[in-house]
Amino acid sequence: MKVNELITEAITEFLEVEVQGDTQDLNFASKIEIVKKRITNKVKNSPHLYGVNDNADTYEYEMFFSSNPNDMIKIDGWLPIDTGKIEKADKIQEYIEIGLLRKIEKAA
Repeated sequence: MKVNELITEAITEFLEVEVQGDTQDLNFASKIEIVKKRITNKVKNSPHLYGVNDNADTYEYEMFFSSNPNDMIKIDGWLPIDTGKIEKADKIQEYIEIGLLRKIEKAA
């Protein structure tokens, strides 16, 4: 996933929300919720632009992505990952044990 581009997009969205007249009375948390919804919709509507394959069935694992504690915009959650791009594929089991990766459960 193109994390830098996604963070830049989130900051751009936040600045837009911050200067909109109809959101000026909202608190900070509400503005962040608006940004989270906008970013989620952008990724869902154009997954290929953010490096996300829109066919999640091709992925076996997903990775937990967590923002830094001081980040203004929080982007936390599980994202499908191409395990072929993991440099140390022999460490996949270790990554699962520490909670960085998890196997994607297929719907029955």
